[in-house]
Amino acid sequence: MKKNLIAVAVAAMTVVPTVSFAADTKVYGRFNIGVENLKDEIGLVSGANNGVANPSTESVWRLRDMNNSSRLGFKGKEDVGLGDLAVIYQLEYGIDPDGTEGSAFSQRNIFLGLTGGFGTVKFGKFDTLVKDAGAKVDQFNDESIGDITFLLKGENRVNDLIQYSSPKLADVVTLNVALQLGENRTASDNNTDQEDGLADTFYVSADFESGIFFGSLAYGDNDRSSTPLFDGASPGVDLLRAAGGVKLPMGLELGALYQTASGIDQNPGSTTAGDREDKSWLVSAAYTVDAFKFKGQYGKTDADLTDNTRDMYALGVDYKLSKALTTQLFYISYSQDNNAPTAGTPPVPVSLEGDSKAFGLAMVYSF
Repeated sequence: MKKNLIAVAVAAMTVVPTVSFAADTKVYGRFNIGVENLKDEIGLVSGANNGVANPSTESVWRLRDMNNSSRLGFKGKEDVGLGDLAVIYQLEYGIDPDGTEGSAFSQRNIFLGLTGGFGTVKFGKFDTLVKDAGAKVDQFNDESIGDITFLLKGENRVNDLIQYSSPKLADVVTLNVALQLGENRTASDNNTDQEDGLADTFYVSADFESGIFFGSLAYGDNDRSSTPLFDGASPGVDLLRAAGGVKLPMGLELGALYQTASGIDQNPGSTTAGDREDKSWLVSAAYTVDAFKFKGQYGKTDADLTDNTRDMYALGVDYKLSKALTTQLFYISYSQDNNAPTAGTPPVPVSLEGDSKAFGLAMVYSF
């Protein structure tokens, strides 16, 4: 029996690479595991309703999949025989290496598309253009609470997207547009109506890259995955994000981001509807020398209606042991001020004052 099992295993190992090669499919993945000490007074991790519930005033040591970013994926590209037209695809799932996420697999970026001289079009669930716009300036992406998803709104991956990206114009600028179908959901600006169109939510962006400079300008209209950080629940927000920076030859990287997130109110006559807005900004820097990367980041979000604020700063050192393996040492801190201790009109959550801090060591292995 054991010999039969061994024979089957060997046969499977022989067949799978052949199938992958024929379909031009790449199998890839990432383990992102860390040990950290976390004190979460404002409920970044444990809380609900923007950090109102279940805060932790005591520090705790945790073994964690850093920001739930470990993954397993399959992606590929195959010519279809019509000029330069090719089909592209990606199946990416989050994995749970430490057993604390409650699910062994979770959906990440999954799409089917076509690419050619006209550009690229894809259909499925994937990161929004607003999220993509900030990726290059976030030095602590997927690194515990350092990821900017804990600082500002708009870091979303959404369903039912149709996205088109142009070829790189003048070898400098790429234009993008993405549409999200309403599919009969309740309208964000009128709870007695429904959204059933092709572009009830849409995103547009322009990406710039030339020499040492890079930048993105992105807008999301009626983003249904976000709500203001402090100013009360809203069916969605309108997002405007600008980000950019430089990568200098001597190993120095500088980046900056600015964003507004304006809440959508289902009662346009409300005197405070237009005040439901977050303003966020971020600056980052990194310096690479040999196998070391020293990095720092500071950001802030201010709410218009409540005047509540959240400040974040982070310091870290990455050490690249090999092309695939990196270790990360980090210290990350958030400070939150609550300037609206009582509910207003419209009602707003009572946000917690205090600090959330984490320090630890992580290991990232990509294949």
